[in-house]
Amino acid sequence: MYDIEKKRGEWRGENRGREGRRRGGIKRAMGRWQTIWPTYRRLLREVRPYRWRLAAGIACNVAFAGANGAMVYVVREVWAGVFESAAGALSLWQVVGLAALVPATMAVRGLCDFLGGYLMNWVGLRVVAQLRQRLFDHLVGMSQDFFSEMRTGKLIAHVTSDVALVQQAVSSVIQDVIKQPFTLVFVAVMLVRTDWRLTMAAVVLLPLALVPVMVYGRRIRRSSRAGQEQQASLVSVLQEALQGRRVIQAFGAEERERADFAEVNRRVFRERMRIVRARALSGPLIEMLAGLGAAAVFAYAYATGAPASNLVAVALGLFMMYEPVKRLSGVHLQLQESVTGAERVFAVLDRAPTVRERPGARELARFSRELRLEDVSFRYEEASVLDRVNLVIPAGTVTAIVGASGAGKSTLFHLLVRFFDPTEGRILLDGVDLRDATLRSVRAQFGLVTQETFLFHDTVAANIAYGRPTATRAEIEAAARRAHAHEFIEALPQGYDTVIGDLGVKLSGGQRQRLALARAILADAPILLLDEATSALDSESERQVQAALDELMWGGQRGRLTMLVIAHRLATVQRADRIVVLERGRVVEEGRHEELVKRDGVYRRLYELQFQV
Repeated sequence: MYDIEKKRGEWRGENRGREGRRRGGIKRAMGRWQTIWPTYRRLLREVRPYRWRLAAGIACNVAFAGANGAMVYVVREVWAGVFESAAGALSLWQVVGLAALVPATMAVRGLCDFLGGYLMNWVGLRVVAQLRQRLFDHLVGMSQDFFSEMRTGKLIAHVTSDVALVQQAVSSVIQDVIKQPFTLVFVAVMLVRTDWRLTMAAVVLLPLALVPVMVYGRRIRRSSRAGQEQQASLVSVLQEALQGRRVIQAFGAEERERADFAEVNRRVFRERMRIVRARALSGPLIEMLAGLGAAAVFAYAYATGAPASNLVAVALGLFMMYEPVKRLSGVHLQLQESVTGAERVFAVLDRAPTVRERPGARELARFSRELRLEDVSFRYEEASVLDRVNLVIPAGTVTAIVGASGAGKSTLFHLLVRFFDPTEGRILLDGVDLRDATLRSVRAQFGLVTQETFLFHDTVAANIAYGRPTATRAEIEAAARRAHAHEFIEALPQGYDTVIGDLGVKLSGGQRQRLALARAILADAPILLLDEATSALDSESERQVQAALDELMWGGQRGRLTMLVIAHRLATVQRADRIVVLERGRVVEEGRHEELVKRDGVYRRLYELQFQV
């Protein structure tokens, strides 16, 4: 008795365990769908502008499914009419007429397939283009702190490979979700009408085709996410290696870089092969099940003596049902992979810039009176960069900002052009807080030239006119002359129409810097910011650039431009109207060169260190 009760307890425990595992599996499946659905629903919103094309594509796919069902019916009728009718019952023309139904049905089927595929892919590719454009527009408007957190290669991967994954979610997935189930339904209806017993024998194993979906779906999603991360790392390594090629070769680090790239490349290969393996296994499993179904059909037909026309129709229907089942099993896998890419794209789009325009922001008039900083402080994460800076910069003056590295000089410039906003205090331009003005009108007030010159892979003229695309050739040449760049430009193979390569690689450092200066001059901003414009140059290049700067600061344009100059070399700023000395983010001294040298302060120490007084 005890043994019987013990066995019953074990059976009940095993049943509860199986029931628990079954419910757990259902909960996990529902959980995965609940994770996917919000992202996919958001993705479908991108289709709304093209909903009529999408509807037309869906209608064509439904018609294609109906043509598949009609094909089963036509083949059965043609077979029965030709081979199972009494001898001589049909004339030759009747037989030809019946046979012609087959290509006619195939023609309708093919046309619907073409139109459905074309329209669905048009919508998918249009959404991809639209999403890629939105992502690019969003990135170029993001604040500078965002780019300090994100690797450039990963952002490139978001715009290219991640967005490309979205197409299959919009075109392939929607098309298969509509096309394949309707095909299954229409074909199944025709098969049931033909011989329901034979049909049941054929499709009895069909539910087992869902097993590969359940087994490999989660694996695809996990591998897809990891694969996209590795792909982004691959692009990052490639981008850094190409941009830093001179440093790599100078230090003989080619083998190390090759090894790093090879390792990331191997990881990408492994993750992609996991996805390929999961997809490749699902197809043969379904084919094996289809083969077992076909064997069941033949066995049943032999046992019952079913007409040959019924057997042919069911065999054709089974063949037509195989492809939808196979495609539907892949829909879940495609959905898992594409949603992973969409999640990464939306994660970037959901990041709002920290520097934004306030509602009702006003357009700034051209600067004419004074630029004022009132108790301006700035912190980056936990580090204090600027601390209660107060400055008044009258229009038409030259102000030099000096100090040791890390004193906050470049950060001050970044606040002026609103790459960042002050943590505390405010910056006023002719009495207007920069945060109350539009970003475009604020940045139109400043021309910025930095030591890290960036030029585009374009002509010399296009680079100079970048900030003012409507400039005439005469205006471009006038700006180049003021920047002391006209002579070397004329000596280039195509002059102003010479393409200078990525980052201006065909030019020397001094030539690139003078082009950047010409670009700032042509933009005609009332305030010119020069951030260590000569520090990265050799002596000859520095002399040429400095000659151009001297002409701007002390030549015929004197008083027309307001200039703020950051310079480590104090010889370049000794003639400034005022010199502001920063130390650890604070203004510790200000005045003219002669005044500051007489004081026993920071400026004098910097001066003595440079000139060994």
